[in-house]
Amino acid sequence: MTGPARIVAGALVAIAVRTGPAAAELGGAVMAHYEGSYVQTGVLDDDDDAAPRGLGLARLRLRGVGPWRRGPTLGFELGVGSTRPGGFAYEAALYPLGLGAQLGEAGSVGVVVGIGASGAVGTVDDAALVPVSWWIELPLGRRLRVLGHGRLAWVLSSDARDGGSPTVGAVDELEAMVALRVGRTYQDSRARSGNGWFVGGAYREAEGHRFVGAVLGYSIDLAMARH
Repeated sequence: MTGPARIVAGALVAIAVRTGPAAAELGGAVMAHYEGSYVQTGVLDDDDDAAPRGLGLARLRLRGVGPWRRGPTLGFELGVGSTRPGGFAYEAALYPLGLGAQLGEAGSVGVVVGIGASGAVGTVDDAALVPVSWWIELPLGRRLRVLGHGRLAWVLSSDARDGGSPTVGAVDELEAMVALRVGRTYQDSRARSGNGWFVGGAYREAEGHRFVGAVLGYSIDLAMARH
């Protein structure tokens, strides 16, 4: 594990141990992702007059299910980066409501609803958001894992960003990511954990444009063992 990965994994294990044996018997799952993504418009749009634009973000995503195998779920996201043409960009969201479940002993799936904000200096209006986000983590043996993430968002305070999804007219913004993680898993009497690098494709719709690009990141997961 890298240094940051050890810190996050250690914190997650400490939380798990503090819940005690009863919680360990019920199970639960926690995921942490740090990722960098870049998406570019003009590839999928037919409008030749639209100037090519891009968005690059470094992100942290956290999800927690439990301490049960299925039940209430929390989440948090923070991203910073830049648009092309240049402009400092940010995204942040807190997800206090959601439902999730473990898939086997090491996977998970869930959906969360929250409140957030995003914008970019000089290029994208600052606005409050109501996002609905989903994810799936599906292990393929001990070293491989499929990661999926999607988000629909409704903009509360920017007319320029209303109805920005060309595909889903009732949605202001849409994004999705699918990636493959290569890493390792670890297991003891209390928990099973894993970590590794992932690479995949990213897609986004906003302000009437479609964006496509790539994502690269590092993922950590922890699932409580069942006895």
